[in-house]
Amino acid sequence: MTKVRALLGWAPIIHLVRLLALAGLFFVAQPALAQTQEACPLAPGVTPPPDPAVTAQQVENGSGSLMDFALAAKSQFSQGTATLSEAFYIGCIIRQEGSAWRSGSTYLVQLTADSRIFVHAQNMALSGRLLNPLIYGAILRALGISPADLANPRTALAAFAAAAAGNGGAFNVPGIPGASGYVVTYISANFGAPVLMLAGFEINESHLIQEDIDYGDPTVTARDVVDRETLKAFVTQAGEFFREHQTSGDLAASSRARIALRDPNGPWRHGSVYLYVLDLTTNIVLFHGAFPDRFELRPLVGIARDGRTGELILPQVLAAAASSPEGGFVRYYYEDPGDDTDSPDVPKVGYAREFSGQINVAGRVLPLRFVVGSGFYLSSPEVVAARQNKIIETVLPQIMRTMTASTVDAISERIQQASSGASRTPAFSLGGASTLSDALMANGMALGNGMSDFNYLLAGSSFNLPLNANGSGNGALGNLTLWGNADYRNLSDDNLQVAAYDGDVVSANLGIDSQFGGNLLGGVSLTLARGTVDYTDPELVTGEFTTTLSSINPYVGWQLGESASLWAAAGYGWGEVEFEESTNSQASNMTQTMVAAGVNMSLMSSEELIAGGATSLKLKGETAFTRADVEGAGSIRATKLDASRSRLMFEGSHVRTLASDATLTPSIEVGMRYDGGDGETGGGLEVGAGLGYSSGRLAVKVNASTLVNHSQADEYEEWSVSGMVAYQPRSDGRGLSMTLGSSWGAAHSVAQSTWLRRDARAPAWGQPLANPAQRFRGTALAGPARRYQGGAPMNPEHGFPGAALMSPAQRVRAEVRYGLNAPNGLGLWSPYLGADTGGGYRALRLGLRLRSDTGLEAGLEVGRREGMYLPAHQAIELRGRMPW
Repeated sequence: MTKVRALLGWAPIIHLVRLLALAGLFFVAQPALAQTQEACPLAPGVTPPPDPAVTAQQVENGSGSLMDFALAAKSQFSQGTATLSEAFYIGCIIRQEGSAWRSGSTYLVQLTADSRIFVHAQNMALSGRLLNPLIYGAILRALGISPADLANPRTALAAFAAAAAGNGGAFNVPGIPGASGYVVTYISANFGAPVLMLAGFEINESHLIQEDIDYGDPTVTARDVVDRETLKAFVTQAGEFFREHQTSGDLAASSRARIALRDPNGPWRHGSVYLYVLDLTTNIVLFHGAFPDRFELRPLVGIARDGRTGELILPQVLAAAASSPEGGFVRYYYEDPGDDTDSPDVPKVGYAREFSGQINVAGRVLPLRFVVGSGFYLSSPEVVAARQNKIIETVLPQIMRTMTASTVDAISERIQQASSGASRTPAFSLGGASTLSDALMANGMALGNGMSDFNYLLAGSSFNLPLNANGSGNGALGNLTLWGNADYRNLSDDNLQVAAYDGDVVSANLGIDSQFGGNLLGGVSLTLARGTVDYTDPELVTGEFTTTLSSINPYVGWQLGESASLWAAAGYGWGEVEFEESTNSQASNMTQTMVAAGVNMSLMSSEELIAGGATSLKLKGETAFTRADVEGAGSIRATKLDASRSRLMFEGSHVRTLASDATLTPSIEVGMRYDGGDGETGGGLEVGAGLGYSSGRLAVKVNASTLVNHSQADEYEEWSVSGMVAYQPRSDGRGLSMTLGSSWGAAHSVAQSTWLRRDARAPAWGQPLANPAQRFRGTALAGPARRYQGGAPMNPEHGFPGAALMSPAQRVRAEVRYGLNAPNGLGLWSPYLGADTGGGYRALRLGLRLRSDTGLEAGLEVGRREGMYLPAHQAIELRGRMPW
C-alpha cells in the first residue's frame, strides 16, 4: 500500500481528488431533503447517454456476462463528458435502482488509485473508505499490475495506462467472503488520472480497513444540539473542522475527515442531528451524513418540500446561509428520520452558514466556497428533554413560591385571627354563595356536564366540620379550632426568549390548632395545591405543565404582649410534575420541604382617626425557603430547585362593629418583596386589600393582592385572591353542620370505591369522550390530555386504574348534617344528605350515622350515581367502626 499511495504524488491524481473534493468529498447529514428516491433530473442541454451494450438486468437474468457489462461501462465512461452537468447526470443514473446500470447485486463501484472508494452505486456511505490491501492487491493482479510497477509515479502511470488498453480481469480473494468480481480501468479523459471500475463486487464493511480518525474536539457535539444556540455553535465548529482538513493539502486527512463527519458514533452525528455541505462553486451536494445515496454528488436541485406549506426547502437553506456573515436560521416542517410515524408535518429548526477558503493543487490555487448546515427536530427526545427541563427550571420555582406563599399567608392569617380574640359561629360559604347549587350556577358550571374547573369556585370559599361530636362538653376537643383557607393565584410571564407562560395555582388549606396558656398557639395544617400553566417556548412549541402538591405544615405562634406576635412554620410535601404536549407526555414524582417565619407588630391604634371604629397600622414581615426535589423519570431529569420569598408589608385596617355585634374589617397593605433562589428572582412592589368579618365563633377574611412591578422581569405578572375561615363548633355536636371538600388525586373512601367498582362500562383514562366538543383548558378530552398518571395499573375489568382505584380528576364532596341526641343516651344521631361531583360523574347520598359516647360508630347509606359514560345506578351500604 505504501507504493500505491505514492501515486498521490501525481499531479493528475491531485486533479482527480480536486474533482472529488468539489464533486462529492463533502458531507451532508440527515437532510431536510426528500427521502424517497426520485428520477435523476436532466439539466437543460444534457442528452441522456445510451444504455450499455450489456445491461445490469441482463447480467442478473443470465443473458449477459459480468465482463461484457464492465467493458461496456468502461467504453462509455472512458470517453469523458463535455460538462459537469453531464457528469453529474451519469453519476446519478448509475446509482439509480432499476436503471440499465444497476439491478440487484449488479452495479458499479469506482476506486481512485490509492484504493479509496469514490462512487459506490449501492452505498455511498462507504465513500472515502480504504479497501483491504489483500483485496486491492488481487484487483491489481487482475489488471496485470505488479507491486514493482508501483515503485514510482512514472512506472505506476505506465502500468495503469497499459492495463487500460486491455480488458481487465476477474478477481477472487480466498478466505474473504464476497471478495470477488470483475475489474477494468481507464484513464479519465477529463482529468488524465486512472479510475478503477469494479462490477459484481458487493463491497461492505468487512472488505474495508479501519483508519485512525481525527474527530477534532468540538465543544458542542451532535448529541448536544437541542436549541438554536447549540445548533449554531455545532455548525460553526463543523465548518471550521471541514475547512481545516480540506485546505491542509493532506488528501488522506481530507478523506478521514469525511469519515469522521459521517460516523454515528462520533461527535458529528447523533440521532436525527447531522451535517450537510453544499458546494457553491459546482452547485452540488458534496456530502450527506444521513442520506448519501440520495444526495451526494447530486446537483443543488431542490426536491424536498415543507410538509405544511409545500415550498421547496433548499432555497430557504441557501437564503439563510447568505443572510449574514454568521449565517441564519430557517424553520420548516419535514419528516423526522427518528420518528416511526413518517409524518411530514414535524417542525424542524435549521441553521446554515457559508464558509470559504482555498486549496493548493499542483501549484494552482483553487477557491473553496461552501455551505455547512444542520438542524434539530422539535419532537426529538433530546430536544423534548431539554425543553421540558428548561420549563421546570424556569416555571417550577415560581409555582413553588406561590404554593408556599399560600400556606404561609394562611398560617399567618390564622395566627393573627387567633391573637385578635374573635369568636366564631357556624356558617357556610362557597365562592360567596350560601348554597352549593347557587355557587355552581354562579360559576357557570352545571352538575350534569360531569366536569368542572374549580379554580375560581374555591377562591374565597370555606368549609367547617363539627368537633367534639360525642357531646362530651368542653373536654379534650373543646380547646381545638378548625380553620380552612382556599386560595387562587395567577402568574404569567411573556418573556419568549426563555419561555412564556400563563397559569394559576389553586390551594386549599385545612388546619387545626389549640391555645396553650395565654400566649402560645400550636397547630398543623394540610395543604392541597395544584398549579397549571400553559407555556410557549422560543420555538413556539406549546404545552401544559402541571404541579400537584400535598403538604403537612406544623406551626406555632407567640403573642408578645399587646402589640406583637411571632410565628414559625415548617413543612414537608409530596406530589408530581407533569407535561402534556401534542406529541408526548411526561411525569415525575416530586418532594418539597419548607421553613418559614414571620412577625406581626402593631405600630399604632386609634378609635378617633376614623369615626365608628378602631383604626390600626401594622408592620408584617415574613420569609420562607422552599426546596423542590424532582425525582426524574423519562425525559425529566432529577433536579433540585431552591426558591425563597421575603416580604415586608405595612397593613392599615379599620374595625367597625355592626348593629348585630358582628365586626367588619376592611384593610389595605403595601410593601416590598424579594424572590431569591432559582428561576426568576428580584424585588418588587406588592399591594393588596382585604375584608374581614366575624360574628360569634366564626371569622372569615377575603384577600386580594397583586405584584405592581418586578425589578428583573418586566413581563412577569402575578395576582391572587384568597379566603380564610376559622370555626369552633358547639361542644355537644348538636345542630346543623356542613362539610365541603375538594380533592385532587387518589383519596377514596370505602363508599367511593364501591361506586367506582360499578363503572365497568366507563372508558379507561385516555379514551376519547362521547362528545369531543367538550374542552378542558382548550384541549379536547381525548388521548393524553386525560391520561391517568397516578402510576397504578389499569384494570381492564373496570376500565379504571387497578387495585388502588385512583383517579387524578378534581372532585368536590359536600354534605349537610343535623346532629341530635339519640334516645336512651345511645349517643349522637346524625342524618345527612351529601352530593359528589367531578371526574365525569355526579352522585347523591342519603344516610344516617350513630356515634356513641364510647366511640362506637355505625352508618347506613343509600345513594344514586350517574355519569356521562354509564346509566344511573343505585347502591346501599352499611358500615361500622369499633375502637379498642
